[in-house]
Amino acid sequence: MAATSGPLPGTGHRPLIPPALWQRRAGLPPTRPLAATIETGRPLAIAEGVLLLRLPLPFALNHVNVYLLDEADGWTIVDCGLDTAAARRIWDEVLSSPPLGGRPVRQVVVTHHHPDHVGLAGWLAARCGVPVRMSAGELAVAGRYADPRRDVVAERLPLWHEHGLPRALALELLDHMPRYAVQVHPLPPRVETVDTSRPLMLGGRAWRPLVGRGHSPEHLSLLAEDGSLMIGGDQVLPSITPNIAVWPGGDADPLRSYLESLRGFEPIEARTLLLPSHRQPLHGIATRVEEIRRHHEERLAAVLAACTEPMTCHAMLPALFGRSLRNEELGFGLGEAIAHLNFLESEGLLQSWRDPDGRRRYARRPDIAST
Repeated sequence: MAATSGPLPGTGHRPLIPPALWQRRAGLPPTRPLAATIETGRPLAIAEGVLLLRLPLPFALNHVNVYLLDEADGWTIVDCGLDTAAARRIWDEVLSSPPLGGRPVRQVVVTHHHPDHVGLAGWLAARCGVPVRMSAGELAVAGRYADPRRDVVAERLPLWHEHGLPRALALELLDHMPRYAVQVHPLPPRVETVDTSRPLMLGGRAWRPLVGRGHSPEHLSLLAEDGSLMIGGDQVLPSITPNIAVWPGGDADPLRSYLESLRGFEPIEARTLLLPSHRQPLHGIATRVEEIRRHHEERLAAVLAACTEPMTCHAMLPALFGRSLRNEELGFGLGEAIAHLNFLESEGLLQSWRDPDGRRRYARRPDIAST
């Protein structure tokens, strides 16, 4: 897609996100986070027939929200948490005590394949004797995290080298990145795939699937057909943005994929309550989508402005994040920076090449002025 000209109102520079993806909407109401105290490990009634359960994560982002939907004869679980002793202990307590009332789990639905969402799906399926359901695109890649023969983190070493991470730092990073094979329980031999073109009946409601891209291949968000609720997964998050990153064998332009798929969330009404996988539920999904778009516009402009001479992606990290990244933040941040650079290159604003050491360097095209 060719870069376009003409300034965005109030920005002083042309849009870095093309108009086909950038749809500025005036007069959107502010987002309204739900004023509820969410305690880790204690189910919270967040809407009629819907419980929010917050599970701990051993990362900088220290929690994930999962949801239980009240069926006439039991419960549907949406997302599961990471396979850790702490999360298993919470599930054991929740499944055997009120407010579940001793009624059985009927199925497990997974929004996407990342470990904090799918980690305990196989364990819950075996414990409760129920099926696991997810989209076909997510199922296609879900098994890699639970495969003991693979180290998906070590597989990133060639990518890290190409994008300028010094070898000593790369080896140090290996020790700090999560090792997912011990945090994701194997899925059952048969997983049911969700038909994303048809509504799902869950918890006495019809839910319309909304497919997200970029953060994962076929991310499943669920919009209640009465417009009251949306189970958002990681696609639209309050106050933070999902990691949009390039990984070996994955989408080479995930930021474009993500921004394109956000268009499906723009028509959602301000009254709809977003039930996200992280942070606090909120009203105002369309406004949050606009905020996320502006965030990426600003980050793209910062990267382009910083690229005054040929630079590696690793050298570009301070421009993108404005601070030093440590431990797993560096691994995730590098993947996200590559995504922004690839977007700018696909727009014709940057060009890249490999130097004799195999490092990819990026530079503004000669005809592109600084923003």
